[in-house]
Amino acid sequence: MSEETYEKLFTLAEANTLLPRLRSVLEDVAEVWSRLRALHPEIQKARDAAPFDGYSPYGVEYVERVAHLMFLIHQIKEMGVVLKDVDKGLCDFPYMRDGRVVYLCWHLGEDKIQYWHDIDSGFGGREPLDSRDK
Repeated sequence: MSEETYEKLFTLAEANTLLPRLRSVLEDVAEVWSRLRALHPEIQKARDAAPFDGYSPYGVEYVERVAHLMFLIHQIKEMGVVLKDVDKGLCDFPYMRDGRVVYLCWHLGEDKIQYWHDIDSGFGGREPLDSRDK
């Protein structure tokens, strides 16, 4: 793995403080993402018919929603948070633990950040925070 540089390293307190704002943005992301998935079959029909001058009455809405989704994802990135899974609202926060960068791991539905994992291990490698992290 190459060493990545992070613009922001969070403390546990800083990351937990961001959760209300992050929840709000992720709820918007979930709504837009759900609508995009619902529109996808209609857009696919237009794509399939494109050689025959295909058209979809949903095209403008689809493009607007994609643009809005990108705006929301950019907001999350600007916070310094790494969005890992849109469907789960899964986010990581770069964090210094025992002299190395790891991720604090959180997803929608959790009240606060209670887990961390190595950068390479992902969600499956989540471990509970302990007294070193308080």
